[in-house]
Amino acid sequence: MEKVILLNSLVTSSIMPISLKTIPVTLDFVRFYIKDKDVVSYIGHEATAALLTQLLGKPIQANRSMYEPRIGETAIIAKLKKRLEKPEDLKEVKESDIEFFLAEYEAYEGFWK
Repeated sequence: MEKVILLNSLVTSSIMPISLKTIPVTLDFVRFYIKDKDVVSYIGHEATAALLTQLLGKPIQANRSMYEPRIGETAIIAKLKKRLEKPEDLKEVKESDIEFFLAEYEAYEGFWK
């Protein structure tokens, strides 16, 4: 089964030159895209994972491990549009408060090619 990484922020590589392509996507696109994929979550907070479980219709586990991108991997980034004052404010977050991006990690070929 193909794997997709789930993040709540953009992650760059510290160990190799890597290129990153991103594009904004809709919640409906994310639901369709992950439907038949193994989702590996790097969402650190339980409440955020629970919210994404509800929105995506697929179990999302909280995971505080550090993600190190690899060439060829694909990630979905679920990013809040606003900063929360306190963690419990996540209960008030609506679907429209989250933006999604599809990210692809590729071999770095330089800036001016």
